[in-house]
Amino acid sequence: MMLRKVGFAEIAAAVLQNLRTNTDYACYDAVARDTPSPFLFVEVVGKRDASSKTLYKEIFTVQIHAIATPGDARTEIYGMIQAAEESMTERISMPDGITLVMQTETGVQSLQQDETNEWHAVLSYEIMVSYGLKCKI
Repeated sequence: MMLRKVGFAEIAAAVLQNLRTNTDYACYDAVARDTPSPFLFVEVVGKRDASSKTLYKEIFTVQIHAIATPGDARTEIYGMIQAAEESMTERISMPDGITLVMQTETGVQSLQQDETNEWHAVLSYEIMVSYGLKCKI
């Protein structure tokens, strides 16, 4: 029986904690306009049901944004992408009663130079969680 579902805020907090623990970059869930780069920020952009015949499951889509210091060289943004990818090889922590089934990188969605002259990369991940077995009554 399912007792509760995990929320967007809990997924974002788990990814942020992972990045804060495993990278040397400042990590945010909200970024002020004058925040100095480099930094990472996380947003949960969607979820979908992935339940099977026997399990309640959902997949959350999470984007990690990497913002490098202004400049034309791409070296820093490449290093930030690698640091985030390596960090996300560690399993994120879930609240009690929620099981992390898998976390999968779905790739670098974009890499562009913003109008601020900062390189901006967006990495996408899918986080699958399970809430427990379905029971017949």
